[in-house]
Amino acid sequence: MDLPEGFHKEVIEARENVLSNTTESKVSTSPLKPGGANFKTNVLIQASPSKLTYKPSIGAALFSFIFLAVGLGVLFYALFPLFQSHIESVSIPWFLILFGLIFSGAGGFMFYLFYKPRVFDKQQGLYYTTYAFKGHQSKRKLSKDYLSLQSIIAIQIIGEHVKSDDGSYKSFELNLVLEDASRRNVVDHGNLKAIINDAEMLSEFLNIPIWHASSMNSF
Repeated sequence: MDLPEGFHKEVIEARENVLSNTTESKVSTSPLKPGGANFKTNVLIQASPSKLTYKPSIGAALFSFIFLAVGLGVLFYALFPLFQSHIESVSIPWFLILFGLIFSGAGGFMFYLFYKPRVFDKQQGLYYTTYAFKGHQSKRKLSKDYLSLQSIIAIQIIGEHVKSDDGSYKSFELNLVLEDASRRNVVDHGNLKAIINDAEMLSEFLNIPIWHASSMNSF
């Protein structure tokens, strides 16, 4: 099967030449997004022969749902007496209302983050992270949600030791390295095996190498 436009042998060889000229000082090996979840948040799947996309993991979906459900449940419990007409005066439980708003807001925000599209599309020649895909190229250039696949020269994996009040754990980033030596984070979670599998899928899909932070000295 022929490679889509922009992914032919000449382009791949040109990228390899770019990689050979990329020095260690240009590409940072420090974590791009400090922190990260201690569980697998997203799963990379092949939606079609020309498209890879991230979906939220079962754990991430359940985690978000628990926060949202608890928050909405507390809000319902706190506000329900206010709608009973036979009660003449009811003290407003502001603490419960605030608690419910915080938990439901956090759950909704996590749903937004975990379900936010992360799509590698060879037909469009783009990596995009937006709910509303813009068809006009001029509008894409004004948005940080779109990235040309041809500008990606490597996949970077970085591990980080995260400390919190509840203990410590390891989190791992999967970043895209761009031609200008800048980076774009894709996912950041605690399942190293999943991160490596994702990196291998993307490396084969985009015909680019994988850079482990510990081995960056060789580049």
